[in-house]
Amino acid sequence: MDYNVKTGILLNTNFNTREFNDLMYESAKPHMIEEIKSVIEADPTLPQYIDGNLTFRFQPDYKILLKYRFICNDENEMEAESFSKSCVEDIRRELEEKGYCIERINCTAKEMDMKWLDELEDMVFPKDQSL
Repeated sequence: MDYNVKTGILLNTNFNTREFNDLMYESAKPHMIEEIKSVIEADPTLPQYIDGNLTFRFQPDYKILLKYRFICNDENEMEAESFSKSCVEDIRRELEEKGYCIERINCTAKEMDMKWLDELEDMVFPKDQSL
């Protein structure tokens, strides 16, 4: 079965408010996004399964909520969620080396709606009523 796994990762930026001010944090946001993207893109597995764009939401407590859709083919929803989480765990060390600590990973899988494929097959391969 094909699954659409909504994946959310809460990252702590470890931004040091004692040494830096909020203005510096604002100017660092694009750099943070690029660093995180570069870790994901360098992974041999994760980018193949991400469908669409990565969404970055900066939280007021200097954390980042990263969201994306993970598309995979698996036996059931639990296995699809586990696979998505495993792919995130594979990049944990690289993120931490850049200063981003994963605090939480949330994966919610739903079976993809494949009705469009059935309709396409019916158009291409009409059912012969005479059989």
